[in-house]
Amino acid sequence: MLFLRFLIAILPIIWLIIGLSKIKMQGYKACSITLIITFILAIAFWKLNPGYAATAALEGILNALWPICLVIIAALFAYNLTLRTGAMDSIKKMLAGVSTDKRVLALIIGWGFGNFMEGMAGFGTAVAIPASMLAGIGLNPFAAVTACLVVNSTPTAFGSVGIPLVTLSSVTGVPSNTLAANTAIIEAILTFISPFIMVCIVGGGIKALRGSFIITLISALSFVLPWYITATVVGAELPNIVGSICCMAFTVIAVKVLNKNAEEEYCN
Repeated sequence: MLFLRFLIAILPIIWLIIGLSKIKMQGYKACSITLIITFILAIAFWKLNPGYAATAALEGILNALWPICLVIIAALFAYNLTLRTGAMDSIKKMLAGVSTDKRVLALIIGWGFGNFMEGMAGFGTAVAIPASMLAGIGLNPFAAVTACLVVNSTPTAFGSVGIPLVTLSSVTGVPSNTLAANTAIIEAILTFISPFIMVCIVGGGIKALRGSFIITLISALSFVLPWYITATVVGAELPNIVGSICCMAFTVIAVKVLNKNAEEEYCN
């Protein structure tokens, strides 16, 4: 009986997964049907008062408008502002001009700048923009996309100025600072490992770490440590932004000191 109740409880989630992945339904349609299924189950199976069910749905809609939509609009505004002013092109040229070593470029653009985009805007920009930049400067497009997807796996929890955790906080009632601290603890090891995997992907195997291990280690630590400290001390909004800025700065310094003569095999 308990298992049956569990299955009924997750039916809306199962439908949402099927609707988005298998049927390829548009997001707003799949979510609208999910709302209807949830509403019916809440009243018919869980015996929730229809008035309470309606107000719960209304609360969800209002939470989506404030603060989620507000933060999304602000993040996209900041991103589009950098595009219109030409600042984004300046950033791209500066990052791509640091080194000719594709492993280093992957760390700076895919790992550092990608996480910065995740923290500022999110919604796919953290993969689409760095991957296109890496492909544009000579990296294999498939490797560039795969590597950017790998390193973007854990920072998404703090994406778009912490929207996922702020939303979770509003739903559960758990303070966002507590959620951010625990999320950082859970993700710390995977986040630390991901830039090493990225280097292996763009370099064609684990041999790519030869000659770049120290730089990769510095890049990983200079992101993870500020990211973790910010998550535990400040909260959910700034870990990706603070971590990525520190990461890019320390990686560039490490490259200038340790990678003055890049290996020809990995040069574009």
